[in-house]
Amino acid sequence: MRNREQEKRKTIICFSHLGWDRNLFQRPQQLMLRFSKRFNVLYVSGHSFRQIFIDLFRRKKIHSYHVTDNLAVYSPFALPPIRKYSSLIIRLNKILLSFLVKRRLKRLKFKDPILWIYHPRYIHTIGEFKEELIVYDCMDDFTSLLSAYEDRERNAGNEEALLKKADMVFAGGYSIANLKRDSRERIHVFPSAVEIDHFKNALSDDLILPDDIKNIPHPILGYWGAIDERVDHDLLKKLAIKHPEWSIVLLGPIVRHNAGDFSYLHEIKNIFWLGPKDYSLLPSYAKSFDVCLIPFVLTREGRSLSPTKTLEYLATGKPVVSTPVTDVVRFYDSVIGIADGPDEFGMAVLRCMKEDNTSMKQKRINFTRNRSWEDTVDNMEKLILDKIQEKTSVRQSL
Repeated sequence: MRNREQEKRKTIICFSHLGWDRNLFQRPQQLMLRFSKRFNVLYVSGHSFRQIFIDLFRRKKIHSYHVTDNLAVYSPFALPPIRKYSSLIIRLNKILLSFLVKRRLKRLKFKDPILWIYHPRYIHTIGEFKEELIVYDCMDDFTSLLSAYEDRERNAGNEEALLKKADMVFAGGYSIANLKRDSRERIHVFPSAVEIDHFKNALSDDLILPDDIKNIPHPILGYWGAIDERVDHDLLKKLAIKHPEWSIVLLGPIVRHNAGDFSYLHEIKNIFWLGPKDYSLLPSYAKSFDVCLIPFVLTREGRSLSPTKTLEYLATGKPVVSTPVTDVVRFYDSVIGIADGPDEFGMAVLRCMKEDNTSMKQKRINFTRNRSWEDTVDNMEKLILDKIQEKTSVRQSL
């Protein structure tokens, strides 16, 4: 039963391209978890025909459940893709998505929501829910990402329309905001933040090392996150071959397989791909890292990233080496190593290991102060409520 406090709360429907996955717990999940302390939140993702059937064979539902009293996760049913009828199925699935989410909102007794969108594919949801505000939080350049399932031109057209229709646009970094200025001049930049106390646990003597890393030889160069076309795989291969005394450990799922050949993850002996890991375990793995890696390739999409992992790494106190991603260079060059190309990158790793000490660890941790997800949500909420009040005043004056 909903109590009066819940009924008074404003509602957010968040349409995200990321499932509520603790193995890739990123910006959408971090923000919505914290917004749910003051808002009702329905987090919608994973529009798929598989998940409901998977539920039939599990005790725990994965297509519909509550994370907290005020945060519901929903992965609606979708018709399976059939190439011969793909255009028709896409249209039907859009209708089905809106219908099922409306029904879920009614069951939850959520009304007049804020519509929060993370991917241009959800532009068709605008106007479907009597929303009082439309927010687009742009965290990636979806017009340049490779995907076997999406058309770049369609994404670009949808995003251009979304940037114009949204009442408010947030961006995950200055570089990606600058890419979108032709379509939208007013963009509020909120770089990714960090859960400081969680990642500081990597410094604890009591933290137990996971079994699959504790016997890997040091020094360990570690990475966590999606393993996709944004990662500079050639850089990792050359580092591993040139420095057989180093162990390169990669944590995370392999995604977008059409991006290239990942066989090297199994073929090079000093590269260890340990698979996806729950967010709660990342400090345990970081405890074993000697250097943390941000090895992104400098394509248009790679250059415009503002990686969440940067602050997460720094909060562990560990040294960090990155390729020259624009926002990383702009904001973090005083506390991390920046290097371009395998030789320079290798030298930067050696330099970081040599210069690492207690003072440097503390400097990295101190850098993360006042960069929490709570700070970001507080600032976003103020802008949202002010915009709602502005729209209300305009309506009342007409």
